Amino acid sequence: MARRPRLEPRETRTEATQAWLGRAADLALEFARSAPPRRIRTFSEAAPDDLRTALAILSEIPDLGLVVHGPRGCGARAPGAAPLAVTDLDERDTVLGSGEVLAETIRALDAAHPLAGVAVLGSPVVAINSDDIRATVAELGTALDKPVVWVRTEGFRSAVTATGGDAAADALLQLVDAEESEREVGLLNLLTSTRGPELQAFARQIEGLGWRVNILPAGASVADIARAGRAEASLVLAPDLLDLFAEGLETRFGVVRLDVALPLGAQATTAVLRRVAALGGMAPPLAPPRNPSQPLAGRRIALALPTAWGLATADLIGDLGGAVVALSVPHVERSHAAALGGLAERWPDLQIHVGEGQGFERAGLFRRTSPDLLLGESDAVAGALRQGLPAAVLDPARLIGAGAAETLTAAVETALARVALARSAAQHARPGYTPGWLKRSPDWHIKQEVR
Repeated sequence: MARRPRLEPRETRTEATQAWLGRAADLALEFARSAPPRRIRTFSEAAPDDLRTALAILSEIPDLGLVVHGPRGCGARAPGAAPLAVTDLDERDTVLGSGEVLAETIRALDAAHPLAGVAVLGSPVVAINSDDIRATVAELGTALDKPVVWVRTEGFRSAVTATGGDAAADALLQLVDAEESEREVGLLNLLTSTRGPELQAFARQIEGLGWRVNILPAGASVADIARAGRAEASLVLAPDLLDLFAEGLETRFGVVRLDVALPLGAQATTAVLRRVAALGGMAPPLAPPRNPSQPLAGRRIALALPTAWGLATADLIGDLGGAVVALSVPHVERSHAAALGGLAERWPDLQIHVGEGQGFERAGLFRRTSPDLLLGESDAVAGALRQGLPAAVLDPARLIGAGAAETLTAAVETALARVALARSAAQHARPGYTPGWLKRSPDWHIKQEVR
């Protein structure tokens, strides 16, 4: 099996940073001037890795078997329906080689489930020498007469967990049918890592414009992924994770990537549908009238969401009259610069926290900014409630389409209805961070990398 080009970490490919705490205006200025300096944490509560992210994406493909090549604990988290196995390496395997163990695991998984393909994910234990994976994947792909692909996760390639999305995208591109075939006129790839009724409703709107929609990889089959290279265009709803997949479909297979904003809210959704209609030569949908109401007026809101969705949601909150005082995201990169600049113009002093799994930093952020409530992912909501801050889970999948403003307003109302719950949680929570820790400079441990 020929060696494939090196998979670059996000820090190199997109100038991504995963460590920042400060004003939006200052971070936007760094991206406007040049590549921002690399920063590291000298103290970290957790270090999520690329393996977890790749597993989350690929496990949503039900007929793709997943084999994690590493100790048993490396495959502990795979939220989707895809069958999962772990080679369960011991000390002897890591020293003397483990190709036979990997081959046996792949064959056993294939025999136990009706699989259309297999993906082998690396781990830190085998990352230094991946020859076992490379040789076994090449051999078994022929023997099993189905695609067997290598997912280049290592655990320490990058401090930005979205690099796992790039590893998954690289594997997905290996599943795309590379044989010359005719373009499927009217086929559009909808690239997403989540599922839900809002996504299905949005897909039906696209179908109403004369397109057939191929939703992938979430919920897709291996066959659906194989035909992605024959589509006319791709629309990305998970840019932080599947940007490289769309890029590869365009450069390798000529599938046009539609460069549009996320369909969050009536105006943005109409703009996306107009772009899709124009590509297909259809009459564009009418623009909805702007709603002058501001149901979030006077509300000071904190957000903790994936980066692209967090930036878009913050913008919508501003349009609805609210103010975002704190925004916590996993990473920020060059593709976010324009949206970040727009937020910096609207709220120069907006506090932005960049990092994943850093509860101490979030706790200090909420103490300093004193928001009325928090909306975001479940771990952030749990931390906020323990501090006595009303909070509610906000799933980005629920924000797809014209109803985003109503969904957002309802989430705010849900959070504000939990004042008593937050007060009780704060009273009964186990002691968290000591006052001495919380009084320290909030970014004392975030340093510029010395190279």
